[in-house]
Amino acid sequence: MERGGRYRAHDLGEPTSDLEKYAKEVMDAMIREGIPPTPSNFDAYFDKLLDDKPPAFRKRILKLLELEDGGDGDHQGVLEQHLKEAFGNIKKFLQHINLLYKNLRHLETVIEKRAFEADAIADKSTMKTLLESMKKDIKTMTNIIKKDANELKETYESTTELVKEVQEHAIHDERYGVYKKNFLIRKMQQEERLIKEFRHESTLMMVRASEEVIARLKSPKIRQLVLRTVARLLLKTSRRSDIVAHYDAGVFAILMRHTSLQSAQMAADRLKDLVGNTNFFVGDEEIMLDVEIGVARIDLDRSIEQTIVCALDALDIAKKIDEPCGVCPQDVEI
Repeated sequence: MERGGRYRAHDLGEPTSDLEKYAKEVMDAMIREGIPPTPSNFDAYFDKLLDDKPPAFRKRILKLLELEDGGDGDHQGVLEQHLKEAFGNIKKFLQHINLLYKNLRHLETVIEKRAFEADAIADKSTMKTLLESMKKDIKTMTNIIKKDANELKETYESTTELVKEVQEHAIHDERYGVYKKNFLIRKMQQEERLIKEFRHESTLMMVRASEEVIARLKSPKIRQLVLRTVARLLLKTSRRSDIVAHYDAGVFAILMRHTSLQSAQMAADRLKDLVGNTNFFVGDEEIMLDVEIGVARIDLDRSIEQTIVCALDALDIAKKIDEPCGVCPQDVEI
């Protein structure tokens, strides 16, 4: 830009950098296919077209996006983790107060015992007066602690309810580093509204670790480690616009926006190959990781629950026919 705020002519000409050229390509593709160029749609198409680019180009673009993101997407997860830690600290604090109260009660009992023993001591009047005075002081302290403990208990119970409410609305599953089921459902509802408005295609993918692999793992900790590995692989292979979530009982889901059923099947093939190259050792035994994958269209003629069930059925189909990916029976007919 020149002095005075005027732009040079070439600043407004054709794009020159790789990122500028690619952004123009994305916009042209959206206009050509009749996709409204909203920020959300542009983000999804930006990721979609990137899949077909050479690896070196994808790497350069993704590096730029990482620099732009700056890690802000993890803010919600960090906040939820801090809330959990604060809850743990409050619980420990109350436990310490309870311990202090028990110790004071024990001290009161000791004083009473010593008062009984003092009856046998000469100059009982002086000794008794002293012990009674001590007993009175201890009782006063005990009443104060009781009152504080009750107030702390009420605060603790109130905080517990608040934390539980936060946990119910939390969107991150800390066990696997992905979203929770409630967030997935919300995003599917939002995607249905977008599909109704703009008529694009989106797909739901379900993924679970092979039951044969899980059955060979006797340790719950090892099973949890395997599921975390699956979650990391899903995050690694998914687009930024995809929603990766833990659905239930070790089954993961990916909401793939602006993705046809055929494209989702191709993505499933890539995921299957990546997982097939992942192994781990349990003692001296080497175990190759494997997953089952099922896909279903986000179909406005059925409910979200029906689409999820359809994708889960496709998981069983993949296992039955021994294919990389099973397809919802209703969508096969289409």
